[in-house]
Amino acid sequence: MNKQLLLLLFLQTCYCCAFAQQDSIYQVMVAKAGLFHLQKDYVNAIDTYQEAFKLRHPDALNAYKAAGACALSGDMNKSFQLLKVAIDSGWTDAEWLAADPDFALLSTRSAPDWQNIKAVAFAKEKQYEQTIHLPELRKKINRMALRDQQLRFNRVQAHEKTDIENINREIGKADADHTAEAQAILKKYGWPTIADIGADGQNNFWLLVQHADHDIHFQQQALREMEKLQGGGEMSMENYAFLLDRVLCNLNWKQIYGTQVIWTGNGEASGFRPILREDLADQRRRKLGLIPLSTYALTYGFRYRPVSKELALKKDAEDLANADALIDSAKWYYGQRKFQKVYDAYNHASMIAGGMNDEQNYQAAVLFAKIAAADPDPQYKSISLDFLGLIAAREQLQALRLRDASFRVLRSDRRWDELLKSPLNKPLRIQDSQGRQ
Repeated sequence: MNKQLLLLLFLQTCYCCAFAQQDSIYQVMVAKAGLFHLQKDYVNAIDTYQEAFKLRHPDALNAYKAAGACALSGDMNKSFQLLKVAIDSGWTDAEWLAADPDFALLSTRSAPDWQNIKAVAFAKEKQYEQTIHLPELRKKINRMALRDQQLRFNRVQAHEKTDIENINREIGKADADHTAEAQAILKKYGWPTIADIGADGQNNFWLLVQHADHDIHFQQQALREMEKLQGGGEMSMENYAFLLDRVLCNLNWKQIYGTQVIWTGNGEASGFRPILREDLADQRRRKLGLIPLSTYALTYGFRYRPVSKELALKKDAEDLANADALIDSAKWYYGQRKFQKVYDAYNHASMIAGGMNDEQNYQAAVLFAKIAAADPDPQYKSISLDFLGLIAAREQLQALRLRDASFRVLRSDRRWDELLKSPLNKPLRIQDSQGRQ
C-alpha cells in the first residue's frame, strides 16, 4: 500500500471521527435546548439551538422547535426564518403548524407573513401527499394526533380543578375514540409503513398507540405488527423502542432501551426506570440508531453514566433475590395467619420491576384468594385479582388455571369476567430476554 493511499485513509478516518464527535455535541445541545424550551426558558433555548445549528444544519424537527421558541420569545423574524428552514428540510404536517399554540403570536402580530408561511407549508404538504400511498389515511391519523395534543396542551394550561377534571374527561373520551380508530387501522393495514402514510403520519399513529395504556393488549398487537417491519426501513425504530419499553414497564418488567424515565416535574426526571442488563442498553440503542443514554438523559435534565457489566448483573440479581426474600417472608407470615404482613410483603415484591415471574404471580393470586375466603377485608380479593390481571395483561394466563377452587371467592367480582375475556398465550418475543419469564 503506497504512502498516498495510507495518508488518504488516515485523513478519512480523522474526518469520520471528527464528524461523529461533532454530531454527538449537536445531539447534546439540541437535547438541552429542548429542555429549556419545555421549561419556558426561551432565551437559553434559543441560544443553545443557535450554537447547535453552527455545528450542523438543523433537521426539520429541531428547526421547527427552535422556531417555536423564537415565536414564544417574541422574535418574529427569526421564527419565520426557522419555519422556512423546517419546511425546506422536510416538515410536512401543515395542519399541525396552523394549529400550534407556540405560533399564536405570529398569527396576530404578523398576519400577512403567517398566512404566507402557512400557504407554503400546505403547498409543500400537497406535493408530499403525491409521494405516499395512503394520503387520506395519513390525514385522518394526523388530525387525531392533533386533537390528542391540543387536549393535553389545554390540561397543562388549566389551573382550576374543575377545568382540569373536565379536560381529563375529554382526554379519556378522545383516547378511547382514537384507540378504536387505531385498532381498525391496525386490523386493516397492519402497522402502516412510511411509504403508506409518511414519516409524520407513522409518528402520529405511534403517538395514538402510546396513549392507549388503557388497552395494553392493543399495544402488544401493535408491537407484533411493528416487528414484521423491522429491518426494512419502513418504520421508525425509535418509536418501536419507545412503545416496547412502555409496554414492558406497564407489565412490570424491566425496559431494555432506556426510553422510560422517572418523572419529577417541570419536564425533568431523576433517572431511568429499571433497565434489564443495563450495561447493554447503549449497544441495543446503537443498533436502532438511537443516541446514547448519557445524551438522552440531558433531554430530561439529569446526568447519566453507563454502568459496568458487573454492576448491571449485580443489580438484576439483587432485584430477583429481594423479591424472593419478600415472597419467602410472605409465605411464613401466611403460616402464622398474619395476613396484613403477607399483603405488605407481596405488595413490596410486586413493585420490583421484573422481580416476580408469572408462576410466582399466580401462586400469589391463589394465596390471596384463600385469605379472601377467610378474611372479609376487600384488599385481599383485590390484590388476588391484581396478580391474575397482570398475568392476563402479559397474555400468559391459561384458562385452565382459573378453575382452581380457591378462586371461587373471586367469581362474583366484575374483574373476574374481564379476566375470562383476556387474550391467552400470545407473548411478545421480548419476554425471552427478561430472565425469569
